[in-house]
Amino acid sequence: MPLHDTSYQHWDGVHLGLWRRRWAIAWNGLTAALQNKWIRHLTVLCWCGGLAMIALLFFVGQLLVADSIIVQWVGNLNPELQGFVRMFIAWLEQHPEVSVRTTQDVLFYFFGVFLMPLSIFVLGMALPQFITRDLASNAIIIYSSKAVSRGDYLLGKFAAAFGLLVLTWLGPVCTAWFVGNLLAPDWRFFWHARVPLCHALIYGLSSMCILSALVLGVSAISSKEKSTISLWYTWWILGGVVVPIAAHTQPWLRHLSFNFNLDQIALAVFRLGDDLKIAQDNVPILGPMLSNIRPDTMTALTSPAIGGALVGLLLMTGLAAVVVCKRVKPE
Repeated sequence: MPLHDTSYQHWDGVHLGLWRRRWAIAWNGLTAALQNKWIRHLTVLCWCGGLAMIALLFFVGQLLVADSIIVQWVGNLNPELQGFVRMFIAWLEQHPEVSVRTTQDVLFYFFGVFLMPLSIFVLGMALPQFITRDLASNAIIIYSSKAVSRGDYLLGKFAAAFGLLVLTWLGPVCTAWFVGNLLAPDWRFFWHARVPLCHALIYGLSSMCILSALVLGVSAISSKEKSTISLWYTWWILGGVVVPIAAHTQPWLRHLSFNFNLDQIALAVFRLGDDLKIAQDNVPILGPMLSNIRPDTMTALTSPAIGGALVGLLLMTGLAAVVVCKRVKPE
């Protein structure tokens, strides 16, 4: 019999795996961020954008229904717009495998680019929830004492940021694609629209991974919430200010803006210039409408600076990883 009774009892409950710890960190970070009412409001706004996208896809689909109210409404337009819509309807009917893909490619490009700034703004509001507050309260030491490795901790925080982007970007985009094609008059739209979905996923998932890594790096810079939030928004806003100036002075400076780099990825993935060329070839009346676009804008659409964008984002994520590794460790 032992000299001292330690009251030790063997654990007979359910053993939770490693991924359960990571899920707990991710879930707590996501729920803490959603306690902010402005984050909830912006999330709802993103989903309202998804509803507007569904309505737009429904409008395009109804052009193929001869007696639909939308076709009747088209008859009230001026002659030039009527001619454009009639040629567009003919293109949809004769070559749906090309017209549906091209149309939805353009629509989902603009929809994805519209949602991205909202998602970036939401990340800035939730930024202290990731690492900043843990640095201020020395919570990382507590995590380490609970058999949670630094890798588990960072993976959970990364998942929290990624989950927030799922709510504000990926969810509305995928829902709009599914419901919009579900309401189409021909279910073959699902097959014809597979390429736009792939483009949206490639652009969206890559951007979400990059933004999640960058926001963790900024969140780990300081233990002061106002400092990290200000740094994130300053970087974002100044990047937008530098881009038009750098375009006429030092073009490489544009790649200091992560938002500009993400836009280049979108242009390279969706290949918007090719879609506009296909639409122009099949709807000749579209040519005069596109002639008003400035030459530098068309050049940007057809020849995105994807090389510099990838290098810039790689350097940014590498720098963010260095900051995180140096700051997130037990004292």
